[in-house]
Amino acid sequence: MVTISKKKMDFKSNLKINFNGGDLTSDSGMLLFKEFDSQIGFSQVIKGSLNFNNDDVDHSLHENEDVVLHGYHPLLMFDGVTGDLIKAELRAGNVYTSRRAVRFIGPVFKEYRKKFKEIQLHLRADSGFATPGIYRIAEEHNISYTIRLKANAKLYDLAKPFLKKLNQNSEISKKQVIYGEFNYQAGSWDKNRKVIVKIEKPAEGCPNK
Repeated sequence: MVTISKKKMDFKSNLKINFNGGDLTSDSGMLLFKEFDSQIGFSQVIKGSLNFNNDDVDHSLHENEDVVLHGYHPLLMFDGVTGDLIKAELRAGNVYTSRRAVRFIGPVFKEYRKKFKEIQLHLRADSGFATPGIYRIAEEHNISYTIRLKANAKLYDLAKPFLKKLNQNSEISKKQVIYGEFNYQAGSWDKNRKVIVKIEKPAEGCPNK
């Protein structure tokens, strides 16, 4: 077995117990976690990065099952680590996902980049936000992003070498996953951007792209 990393936890082996009363605690087990956290530096990594999760929600208010009073399609932004809501905006239910999205996230990017100049900021979003405007505003503020792309014939064509590699694997009885990357420029984009492809093949099944 390959050992990736070894960390030594320095805990005192002697315990002192008395029955003189005083303050009690039920969270002394946190000492173990704090020591572990101190050794691997997890908290420091969290402090050095921040993830934005951008999302939208279709929501309708019904007076009864037959009558729709109002439809809403709000924009939402969350902290990707804590799940805390950063910003929300209510929109009409008949607008597309990316409508006003640049105006929505732009001020957030500007504020966070001004306050946290040194930390790594990252945006995650679904394919509804895969627009040149969102790419550009993230790049302008030095914010990395992972945004799902809707599949099209060109992307399928570029992914063929990875699919071929997956099909060459003879272990059809096991689930298989393969990743690859290539440069791609859609017609509305101003430049090439890196695309990550993930292809899955369930055990004894057809591949899922």
